[in-house]
Amino acid sequence: MKKKVLYIQPFVLDYSSDRKILGELTLIWFIYLENYLKSKIQNLSSDLLYLPIELKHNKIKINSLEDKDVLFEQIHKLISNLNFEVDNNTFICISGTTSYHYLSSKVIAEFFQEFYPNSIVIFGGAHASASPSDFSYANSPIDYTIIGEGEHTLYEIIKNSFKKQDFSKIMIGNPIQNLNQLPPIMFSLLDKYVDSIKDLSVSLSRGCPYQCSFCMEQKISNYCPNIRSWRVYSPKRAIKETKAMIEYGLSHGLEEFGFVDPTFGTNRKWFRKFLKLWNFEETIPAAWIETRFDLLNESLIECLKRKNFRLWYGLESGSMTMLSIMRKTINPISYLNKFKEIAEIHEKLDYITMLNVIFNHPGETQQTYQETFDYLKNIVSNDRNNNLNFSLRYYHHFPGTNVYNRFNEYTKKYGSRVYLSKWWKSEKFLTYGPYMVRSSRSLKLRESIERFTKIYEELGEINLRNLKKYKPENYLGKGVSIKKAINEFKLLKSKLLGFMDTNEIEPSKKKLENCMLVR
Repeated sequence: MKKKVLYIQPFVLDYSSDRKILGELTLIWFIYLENYLKSKIQNLSSDLLYLPIELKHNKIKINSLEDKDVLFEQIHKLISNLNFEVDNNTFICISGTTSYHYLSSKVIAEFFQEFYPNSIVIFGGAHASASPSDFSYANSPIDYTIIGEGEHTLYEIIKNSFKKQDFSKIMIGNPIQNLNQLPPIMFSLLDKYVDSIKDLSVSLSRGCPYQCSFCMEQKISNYCPNIRSWRVYSPKRAIKETKAMIEYGLSHGLEEFGFVDPTFGTNRKWFRKFLKLWNFEETIPAAWIETRFDLLNESLIECLKRKNFRLWYGLESGSMTMLSIMRKTINPISYLNKFKEIAEIHEKLDYITMLNVIFNHPGETQQTYQETFDYLKNIVSNDRNNNLNFSLRYYHHFPGTNVYNRFNEYTKKYGSRVYLSKWWKSEKFLTYGPYMVRSSRSLKLRESIERFTKIYEELGEINLRNLKKYKPENYLGKGVSIKKAINEFKLLKSKLLGFMDTNEIEPSKKKLENCMLVR
């Protein structure tokens, strides 16, 4: 009997300004599942509903996820255009790529529960691993929740025709030990949407050997403790995967390419071999990677520039105290000194990079705020050519991270407080709920928002003065971008404070005075 798989990428109705990239990055989790399944099952038909693109094309057009009747009608229309008919031999695979996708995943699953009650609905992705019990209730619309890597477990479900479940059955994925055993990547499932995307990326490794407090990679590793924490294609196979991505992308007019590995090139020996084989610098404008600067040295950075790589570093903080709390490094002094060295190399080579910095992580205080600001101010002041672009953002309270799982310890030690711990379960809280964390006894959330916005503006002003003084290439355009970013964060501040007022989170002094007058 022919079996059918429908992959569905959920959507988010609204993205706040500091996480727009989440809505813009083209996700390809379904490509890996599709390639693996087709290498194992001969008589298999597959299709894809990439709902963020359908949302952009107004094929999904609702104001709220509560508009179920309207949404269900729109999904019906999308399903009518699939290359097969959905029936009880169809496996519906939904990925909650982040916790922002939980609610739309739930509504989509309820659609199939109502209109295709015999289809098997499977939920996976980051949120499934972070909070696997979210669908474990009577008459759940999800039949199976897969934790971790999904290829092998999904294959078992389909091959053995697993049955419907009253409660979602939680299954731990069996990770791929040797990535070279995966079938060569093919992107044909993306054909129907490729004209609507602007970028393409692949993953050359899985897992991460580091234990950053705000990341959930460690929790996924804990499910399968006997699996190596970092697995990677051989350099030759990695180049083949990259070539397939580039050839597919260029044939469809794409020019932006990158890699979504949690930490690219963790092994320096592997990294050098990979770069030695890389010969795409004259084929594509650039390729972006996210890596740790403390893995690099001047010769590697020079090579990365020659090969047209765009680098994204996770600096995370300029405070030694916060770097320890974040578990970013065991030697904060060496770490910060190393970054100054790396910053000087980028300045010397006139090589642009992006730097991620997190503010308001549990444990943050007024003092650590100032330490990070002073450190960044020194870095930015010496950045004559505007090579160091900072992505400054608030801490987001995601399930599955070390902070989330052990928050009681942060409360006892630092006085941290979370106001909306299950924010992803309410559309009302979905946009700003993850921000609602008081970092410490000495720093209220309102104060943190005010301080963060001021720091962002002051660093931006330093950058603007440097641009005016040194006039690097395209300094006028860079200036416009900096001013726009400052205005966006001022607007974000206003929205966050308004959200707190509406939901009576740390009531402002003015609001308390008004309450006293009413009484």
